[in-house]
Amino acid sequence: MAHNANQLAQNSAPTAQNDGVGVHNSQPAAQTPVAGTAVLPRALVLTGFGINCEEEMAAAYRLAGAEATIAHLNKVLHGRVSIHDFDVLNFPGGFSFGDDLGSGVVLANKLRYRRLDAQGRTLLDDIKEFVANGGFVLGICNGFQVLVKLGLLPDLGGTATPEVTLTHNASGRYENRWVRLRVNPASRTPFLRGIDTLEMPVRHGEGRLVLPDAATGEALAAAGLNCLAYIDANGDGTSAYPSNPNGADLNCAGLCDPTGRIFGLMPHPEAFLTVYNHPQWRRKLRAGAGEEGEGLRIFRNIVGWIEEGRAIGSLVFTPAEQAEGSNTLAEEPEGAYNRSGEYKAGTDARLTANKKDWEDKLKSFGRLMRHQPTPAEDALWQAVRNRQLAGVKFRRQHTIGPFIVDFFSPDHQLIIEVDGQVHREVGQAEYDAGRTHELESLGYRIVRFSNEEVLAGLSIVLQKITAAL
Repeated sequence: MAHNANQLAQNSAPTAQNDGVGVHNSQPAAQTPVAGTAVLPRALVLTGFGINCEEEMAAAYRLAGAEATIAHLNKVLHGRVSIHDFDVLNFPGGFSFGDDLGSGVVLANKLRYRRLDAQGRTLLDDIKEFVANGGFVLGICNGFQVLVKLGLLPDLGGTATPEVTLTHNASGRYENRWVRLRVNPASRTPFLRGIDTLEMPVRHGEGRLVLPDAATGEALAAAGLNCLAYIDANGDGTSAYPSNPNGADLNCAGLCDPTGRIFGLMPHPEAFLTVYNHPQWRRKLRAGAGEEGEGLRIFRNIVGWIEEGRAIGSLVFTPAEQAEGSNTLAEEPEGAYNRSGEYKAGTDARLTANKKDWEDKLKSFGRLMRHQPTPAEDALWQAVRNRQLAGVKFRRQHTIGPFIVDFFSPDHQLIIEVDGQVHREVGQAEYDAGRTHELESLGYRIVRFSNEEVLAGLSIVLQKITAAL
């Protein structure tokens, strides 16, 4: 989503002041959609108790095209603001409770033990439900520390029990410097999709990730949860100071959880929203870097992901909704429509479509997915493109009727799907089953692999595809 300079300035300016326990927004929190307009993705930015980077984080979301609401944590704890009214929950940087008992410890305990109701529900319970329902969580610096102390990162065991910790920098002092970072190609978080390297500042005294044992490190690496690493001038992961400013295990600057929906990092992307934030901005401009800061890419990623998810969600309707006249999108292959313009799918058809909607929405979404594949999709594409596998032509992110399939061999009518963890969720699994029924009823064959199968055993996956061909 592009903005000119005037738009950037307008969007980044707050329109109200925080009264210490209040809320202020770029737009009203309870936004009523106007006919013909889309509701922007909504980001809730927490503040209070020593958090001090809320304005920069809210500005980042506004520049990325979202609605940002800053709310004092007490508003959430007292039930006056619900995290479930938002798409992204954000824990900014700062010094919560003065870090008197260690970075993020007191705030994490407040979220874990402070009861919201007579049934004993806590904000931690609320956050887990929020994520399970499709929400996203971002923690930066002190916010990252809070998520780690809560056990939401990395959450290998799925129990929100602390598994790693963040402690004092190996240098023994507060670090305020710019660092280079590399994204783990196996990362599964949409916050980092399509990004290879980044440059950002760090500003912390307790940013060193410490693992309890080697097994935890192996588990993190196997799952791709150590999603961001400090690198040196050569682009290699490093434990050497000052490229690694705190001595973190695994050279880790950021973690995500197994769902990819919770992401935390020590560097400050909200502090690099424009090239003019950088101490060498003149040199960067002369090198053609453009005026947008690298940190803004993370916020654009998640805002775009939410918007794309809404677009895909609008493609999926139950038979009951379809009977009420809901419409979805489709390509128009030859002979695919009857005289009334309905798509001729299987005997238990779920979806109808029209060409204009496909041209306006689905076609561009397929193009976007080709440009921003998951690591598993990219690995498989590199192995099958240009007829490398058995001399067979494959297409990727190809539209068949109202569906976009990951890989398709038109000569063999074979579809290959590479599924992330979301496909294990009940609702998604039910939709996948209906989708499979439709495609098989049209004469296509489908072979499915998980992301893990592709990334850990590509040769075996290729053998199975060859057998299916």
